[in-house]
Amino acid sequence: MKNIRIWDFKRAAFRIAEKDLRTEFRRSYELLSILTFSVGSILICSFAWSGGSVGSKPEVAAAALWIILFFTSILTFTTSFTREADRGTLGGLKTLPCSPLAILFGKIIYGIVLLFFVECVLIPFSIIFLNLDLGGRFPALLLVCLLGAVGLSFAGSFVSGLVMFSEGKTLLLSFLLIPICMPVLIPSVVAMKEIIGGSGIAEVMPALRLLIAFLLLITAIMILTFEFVLEE
Repeated sequence: MKNIRIWDFKRAAFRIAEKDLRTEFRRSYELLSILTFSVGSILICSFAWSGGSVGSKPEVAAAALWIILFFTSILTFTTSFTREADRGTLGGLKTLPCSPLAILFGKIIYGIVLLFFVECVLIPFSIIFLNLDLGGRFPALLLVCLLGAVGLSFAGSFVSGLVMFSEGKTLLLSFLLIPICMPVLIPSVVAMKEIIGGSGIAEVMPALRLLIAFLLLITAIMILTFEFVLEE
């Protein structure tokens, strides 16, 4: 019986994520604007650092990449729960035969896929225009980016649910995401800096453990509170 409930939970979450991803790729101009912002920011950094050695420093490149990804996540999560509230489709989500957590995890999966897609486009541009020499450490960099995308998606989806009934939801989302995402951004920047600087995955495990600990903490908070958030 327990396995059936877990299967129903997973199926509901993946169906909600699939619905959101189909909507996002159908309205391709929104995704294109996110990609344009990300790639354009990298190009601006490249032009700003040309002629100097600043861009070659691992800590500067890692910080720039995660700042861009953070602002990309703001653009992503303003169309998460807030889009449901604006269009009046939130009531339909509430009537689904699934728990509120399944709805939230569907939004989280949607955010992870979208952010990781942006990262897969952004990283090659970063390697080319910021002159990053990764050697054989590209899989380790992808792992850090994936864990960072998971952390940003957990935080962003939860905050998007918190502010979806507010009048200034877009501005409020931006302000709340800054402190809540710090436990994701700091270890992600540290891990990426070490990898760009020549370290392997073993050297960045302390930073990744901090990131995983944050994921466990925010998951516990969501389990305890999100049912009340969805009911206003």
